[in-house]
Amino acid sequence: MDLEHFRNLGRQKVHLHPRYNLLLGRNGQGKTNFLEAVGYLGSLRSIRAAGRGEMIRHGEKMCRVSGSTASVGLERVLAFALTDKGRTQFLDDKKVISPEEYLQALKVVHFIPEDVGLVSGTPSWRRRVIDRSVFEVTPQYVSEYRRYLLALRQRNALLRKGRASKGELESWNHAVASSGARLVRRRRQLIAGLNPIMEGLGERLGMERVPGLTYIASHEGEAPADKAEGTSGSADTMPGEHLASDTAIEGGLLARLASLAEKEIKRGYTMAGPHRDDIVFYQRRGSEKTNLARYGSQGQKRVAVLAFKLALAALFNKANGTWPLVLLDDVASELDETRRRALGKIIRETQAQFFITTTGEDYMFLPADEGKIFQVNKGWLEPFEASERSGNGDGH
Repeated sequence: MDLEHFRNLGRQKVHLHPRYNLLLGRNGQGKTNFLEAVGYLGSLRSIRAAGRGEMIRHGEKMCRVSGSTASVGLERVLAFALTDKGRTQFLDDKKVISPEEYLQALKVVHFIPEDVGLVSGTPSWRRRVIDRSVFEVTPQYVSEYRRYLLALRQRNALLRKGRASKGELESWNHAVASSGARLVRRRRQLIAGLNPIMEGLGERLGMERVPGLTYIASHEGEAPADKAEGTSGSADTMPGEHLASDTAIEGGLLARLASLAEKEIKRGYTMAGPHRDDIVFYQRRGSEKTNLARYGSQGQKRVAVLAFKLALAALFNKANGTWPLVLLDDVASELDETRRRALGKIIRETQAQFFITTTGEDYMFLPADEGKIFQVNKGWLEPFEASERSGNGDGH
């Protein structure tokens, strides 16, 4: 991997291990910056929600990162360059205009401390994460999502006029319901695939109540409000997940839009549809499900989100036949020794390439001879010899 002027990282070439790469160092040395560079290479977005200018080293006019990936005998070279004017991405040394084409070359899943907020954060945040994940499994979802947004914008424009005829509104109701039904079904299919994996991982990571996701559709009840804290699914118990056909979902959406017509005309926007739905984290013991945002501790939320991200990696592999890169930032600092060892076993069994950061001896849950360790100091990565490690680090 080649780095040039990305944040505080020096201009350097880093030879990575195909299994796990662990970055040791004090805070502020560049460990998370390196994860961000790897993540951006695969996803064309910052794991920190940072602006483009923040990723260019101070005093420089551009940054560039490149790396090669091999899958099923095919090697691809990916690269991106950022300037104050924009971003350029390359595949096999050729400029690629379409981000969708570029994004099919490499998948990335990341866990950073801020991700714990996903449980209690806004519904729009959870929708974005789920939508991005659906795209990774089903590339045509991008065009399906754009079709829905176009219909939604047209309907909202009509509502804002305040004098929409019944015929005009019904026409856009059908457009919104038809395209929206497909999004709802895609999201629910993803969740149905994730939940068994999440629950299994949660159990392995020592959760007494295993985690999962429930989809709350706005057309099946009151439309959720995008609040900074809390979720629409705030009841003590969570409804069960179910899969319905596009026709059934479309019918439910049409009925809901018809019932909301007077309110929507007064307010000037569409009050039901995928853009108003929510995805709620639950914790389950037996048949009882409760809302993790309301009743879970911070530690339980952290492990649940970790299980969610690892489940995404497994689901991507099942759908695409290849593992994504898995980035784990400061993942072990809040885990007790039992959970660290459980995570180490999961990593050993998962055939993905891992990038893991730590500030201390937390890395001892990893096997000594199956990866590579780097010392990060002032933006430079140097190999950290196994002989320098204390203990045997055998992961058992």
